[in-house]
Order: sequence, then structure tokens, then C-alpha cells
Amino acid sequence: MQARLSSPPIGLTAPASEKLVRLSRAMEWVTTVGIVLIVALVGAAFVVPSWARNLLLAKLGEIGNRLPLDAGNQAVAAIIIAVPIVVMLWGLLNVRALFSEFARGQVFTATAAIHLQRFGIAVLAQGALGPITATALALALSLGNPPGQRLLVLTFSSNDYVSVIVGGVLIAVAAVMREAARLADENASFV
Repeated sequence: MQARLSSPPIGLTAPASEKLVRLSRAMEWVTTVGIVLIVALVGAAFVVPSWARNLLLAKLGEIGNRLPLDAGNQAVAAIIIAVPIVVMLWGLLNVRALFSEFARGQVFTATAAIHLQRFGIAVLAQGALGPITATALALALSLGNPPGQRLLVLTFSSNDYVSVIVGGVLIAVAAVMREAARLADENASFV
């Protein structure tokens, strides 16, 4: 059995549940647009050399400006960048599914908890993938440089740290949600 918003969940009034449905529908669209834009813009970044250079600058700072960016290096960079992008898209697909659940009135369900947990895993993974991606990019793109001019870049930003923390919080909230869904099912079986 799954909790539905037709009767407001514990702690939600009817107007609050209607607001949740409206917000969830809007966020489902926002997430969909974001997924499409990420795919299109990252894809374009590796077709347009100046965009690829800007992406390297964003990931590596000024060091990205000194790295060679021929067609081969552009392909290598695309493969390296694809890993965190795929993880991000997987997370966004799960959060989109979560908003879809909410919009259908399914709030405290095991399915909603799974989508939230997967999104949390994706957010947490982004925190770990940020430094790994920057290091891999610098190593791969400077490998063709003569000895002494190859680069090893180690980065860790506050954004990476926050991603790890927020991802952990989302995973914990998903566990609480899963327990709430289990208790709701258990209580419903007594009736």
C-alpha cells in the first residue's frame, strides 16, 4: 500500500498537498529541461573547440589554458568528462522520477525513497568525481608533453565537500522515508 495525497499525508493540510503537487509538476519540467540542456551543451562543448577550452578552464583553472587541445585530446577529454555527466544525468532522472511520484500524490512510498536515495548517491558521487575528473584531465591531456611539462593537478573545492554532505543527507532522508513507508504499510495492514 502506498500513501497518496488524496488525503493529505501526516503533517500536510489539503492546501499544502496541492502546493506540493504543483511544485512537483513544475520541478519535473525544470528537471527535464535541465537534462536536455546538459546533454546538448556538453555535447556541443566537444564539437566546438572554444567551448571545450572553456570547459577545461572551468574544471582546471588557468592550467586548462596551457593544455594541448587537438582532436585526439578533445576526444579523451570528452570521455573523461562523460563519467561525471552520466552520473549527474542518472541522478537527475531519479529526481525527476521522484517529482513525478510526488505529482501523482505518492509521497511516503518505498519507490519515492529509492529515487531520493539514488539522487543522493549521485550528488555524493559528484563530490568525489570532481577532484578525480580534474586530475584525470590534467594527466591525460599533458601526457604528450615532454618530461618536466606534464601536469598533475589535485583539486578539492568547497563545492565538492558540500556535494558529499548534501548527498549523505539525502541518503539518510531516503532511509527515513523508507522506514515511514514501511510503518504506513504495517499500520494499514492492521485496519
